[in-house]
Formats: sequence, structure tokens, C-alpha cells
Amino acid sequence: DECIPRSFGNNSIVCVCNSTYCDTVNKQKLQQNQLLWYTSTQDGKRMQLSVMNFSAKNESEIDLVLTVDIDQKFQKIQGFGGAMTDAAALNIRSLSNKTQQILLESYFGSIGIGYTFTRIPIAGTDFSTRPYTYDDVPNDLTLSHFKLVEEDDFKIGYLHYIKNIMPNSDDLRIITTAWSAPAWMKSSKSITWGILKPEYYQLYADYITKFFDAYKERGIHIWGITPGNEPLNGFIPVFPFNSMGWSPTHCAAWTVDNLAPTLNNAGYNPLYIAMDDQRFEIPWFTELMFEYPKTEELFSGTAVHWYTDEMFSPLRLSQLHDKYPDKFILMTEACTGSSPFDKEKVILGNLSHWMVGWIDWNIALNEHGAPNWAKNYVDSPIIVMPQTDEFYKQPMFYAISHFSQFVPRDSYRILSTGLEDNPNIKTIAFLTPEQHIVVVVVNKLVENILYRYINYLKAHYDCFPARIQSDIV
Repeated sequence: DECIPRSFGNNSIVCVCNSTYCDTVNKQKLQQNQLLWYTSTQDGKRMQLSVMNFSAKNESEIDLVLTVDIDQKFQKIQGFGGAMTDAAALNIRSLSNKTQQILLESYFGSIGIGYTFTRIPIAGTDFSTRPYTYDDVPNDLTLSHFKLVEEDDFKIGYLHYIKNIMPNSDDLRIITTAWSAPAWMKSSKSITWGILKPEYYQLYADYITKFFDAYKERGIHIWGITPGNEPLNGFIPVFPFNSMGWSPTHCAAWTVDNLAPTLNNAGYNPLYIAMDDQRFEIPWFTELMFEYPKTEELFSGTAVHWYTDEMFSPLRLSQLHDKYPDKFILMTEACTGSSPFDKEKVILGNLSHWMVGWIDWNIALNEHGAPNWAKNYVDSPIIVMPQTDEFYKQPMFYAISHFSQFVPRDSYRILSTGLEDNPNIKTIAFLTPEQHIVVVVVNKLVENILYRYINYLKAHYDCFPARIQSDIV
């Protein structure tokens, strides 16, 4: 089903979905000696399929040569996804039941783009209608007032629906983290900054465990946890929204000595993922954490956010991998602007430096980038329009789709060569569990480029259209 385009006077379009129609990708079974090429362009193509065969062409006409080598394998991919925040749940709920279902299926369903990850905040974030935690009664040392909120009812309902529509419900991995402890546990007595008082280390571990219990009682299993969202934010006294400061050493100590034993005693064994903050903290934050006894053995990987990527080289990711090759690196939060080419370039750049997956930020917002109690409005791959019972798939939705749709969990990144010195054309290649080769190409040029794609002894010749992102499968 093709995109219903709508233009808002910018250099690209959105695709409109409603209760009766939404565009989907034409998924075809790959035949021997065949090549499937999915293309999205700035001028409006969205996942347009061309079916081709390997063929010969005059070598003198070729502009570029792209070669892949399946024997040169790098990291194993864990998957792609987005966050189910309070704001996302509230926006989805503003649509009719049928349109809600279509929106969630667009991400997670058999007709969707292959999401297998979601991130669930523990209590409120800036993308809530108010600042809150699950126990805001001061000095509640028994946590007798701990309670989920109405937004959790919505999120849990959507999580169950997502599991039901996924091709395999066990494929959904849920990562969780808290933005802040209750203000009365903190040095600042504020939800927006400050550190956790040491006398509350164990009580806060009990608080997190109560969250695990509450979600388990509702049938939701947590796959992974980070000690806290963006831990350096809490050291900024004027920070505008929910945060709590952790130094690397104190973060490691609390996780090893309090959180992990408490969760384990309650029957939980989530994966522990370090940092959950910006690229500029790599590798020193993780290195300092892992100096604390038993921390390196406990943690499975490092979580990274996107927001300083333009200022700090992705080589930092490779440095972290080189030091801890058995620990994965996972993108756990990112929200860019509406340009698909920027989004695709960012995802490609991170995956090219050992990132094993990508979890976008809010899976849905309204046209104002809201609600956000701190007025920290941003963008989302899907924009909800409740007044017309529609939602818009933005260009970035398709930028993510070029990865998530064709690079399933347990694919390997493989070597692709020939274009690494070209500043306008970027590529990355993968080998899927079905032994299919997937090549993602971004062409920023305004002209078409004739290329040769080499796989083993086969060759295919064709053209990269101007300003495109493509998948060659």
C-alpha cells in the first residue's frame, strides 16, 4: 500500500494514516540471483520496491564500486525500537481504537517496521504532564504509599497489545530506567536535580524492585535496566526537568551493593546496562564504573544517548568496544529533526562503530512535540492528530525503517568497502540469520550515481538516485 502524501511546505512530505488506511512495505521473498531494492527519497518516494537480477554492464560506465565480504563479521545486532513514555501513551490514546491499533502495528506488527525493543520509564519524565514519582509522600520509609499511576495502565495495555501483534511475542525486549528518586530521598529535595542520599540507597533499591513487582503482577517482564537516566544532569542545579546525579563510582556501588542483590532476592535477573548518557562520557564513565569491584562482571553493556553526537566522534564507541569487547553498546535514546537523511546518517554512523541497536525516544507525540511538563518539546517519527483521527509518518520513520525492517535481531554487520572516502555516499552492510545480505545506502548528492555492487562472484549494476536512502537485499 502506497503512502498518502501530505506536504507542509517543506522539502519533503509526511504519509497520512487513519482508521481505514495506512501505507505498508511490499515485502517479497528473495529468490536466487535476485536483488530487492527499497528506496526512499527527499522528493517523496517511501520504501519503493524494485526487483532486479544480477547482470553485467560496461565497466567504463561505472562511477563507484561497492564490495561486501561476509567473512568479515563485526557486532551482532540486537534490534531497534522506541520509548513508550507517558506522552507517547497519552497521544496514542487520543486516537480511535482502530487508529491506535494501526499505529502500534506500524511499529511492532507483522505489517510494521520490525521494532523489537521498547523503553519504559520508571515513573515520570519531562514527557509527562506533571513531575511525579511513585511515592511522593515524604519520609515514607516503608514505601507504603508506592503506587503506579493511570499512565501505567495505558502503557501496560499497549505493551500487551504489542506482544500480541508481534510475529513472536517473546521477541519484545523492555528496558527500563528511572529519571529520579522521590524528592525526599535526594540531597536537593527536588525532582529536577540533586543526588540520592546514601542513607536511602537500600530504600531506593526497594523502590525499584516494587516497580518490577507491579509490572510483573500485570504480566510485563523487564529485560534490562540502567541505574539512571543521564546521571550527569543531576549535578546541574538549574536543570529544568527530572534528573538525579550519579558519579560513576557511586552508581556502580549502589548497583552492585543494593540494586542487584535486591532484585535478585526478589527473583529478577535483568541485564544491567551502564551509563545511559551522552557520547562525550565515553569511555571514562564506564571505565570508572568498572573499577568498582564486581561491576564489570555484573554489567552486560553500555547505554548511549544521541544528543552530543555531532560534537564527539563515533570513534569513542570503537575505543569503548576495544577495551571491553564482550560488552555491547546500545543506543537507548535519540530524537532528531524531521530530515530522514540526518537520521539515517546518524544511525549508520553509530552502527558502523559497534552499536548493536537503536531505541528511539517517544514513539508518538502531537504536532507541538508534547505533552512535556518542562516544555522540552522535540520531534517524533509519528505525529498524532486526534482532531482528525489521523497520524503522520514523518520522513524519520522511514529512515529508521530502512534498518529495522531488514536487519533483524542476530544479524551481523559485515565489511563493506569501496565508498568509505566518499563524503556524500555512506553505506553499511549486514548478514541476516537467513543468510541474506542487506546493504543500506545514503546518497546525499543531487545527482544519480551509477554503481556496481559485488557479492561473491556476482555483480549488479544500477543507479543510486539523488538524495536517497536505500536498502539492497
